[in-house]
Amino acid sequence: MSRHIAVTAALIVGLTGCGEGEDPVRPSPTSTPSSAQTSSGANGENAEAGVGALAAYQNYVRTYVAASNKGDYNAKLDKFVADPALLTVRQDLLIKFQQGLVTRGQPISAPTLNKVDAAQRPFTAEVEDCFDTGKWDVVSKKTGKSVRTTGQATRYVVIAKAELFDDGQWRIREVSAQRERPC
Repeated sequence: MSRHIAVTAALIVGLTGCGEGEDPVRPSPTSTPSSAQTSSGANGENAEAGVGALAAYQNYVRTYVAASNKGDYNAKLDKFVADPALLTVRQDLLIKFQQGLVTRGQPISAPTLNKVDAAQRPFTAEVEDCFDTGKWDVVSKKTGKSVRTTGQATRYVVIAKAELFDDGQWRIREVSAQRERPC
């Protein structure tokens, strides 16, 4: 569980903000979608699914970063994130709040699609991100000083698994920060 919280925290540091009333589907200027690699070849259904999954990941990152930067542990995240990732993200935000921590700055996110499976329901996809938290830091809300651990990786691979739900919305179900894999 603590590894997921650390991964989620790392993601939050690097995501771009999305304020109230902003279009959460707008692509991040720091990321560009790539072509999806699919399990059954490049067809229209897989390509469309890939676009939806990638948008869900980008929206997840933006929403999480905005909540972390504000110290908002009650942020509405369930539009883009589902359990078990949703529980982990909420716990991370609550722990930071309780410890008097927020994030500052913006991460750089460069997600691509690893694979899409639209051959059976529910559709699933895997997103790989080169996540850079070099300009997104966890700081003490009281002092404004960084609490980053010396030597901690700031640019690493993040793997996210998405699923298309019955309401037609893609949501991120799993997130794994792989700090040992630089990108």
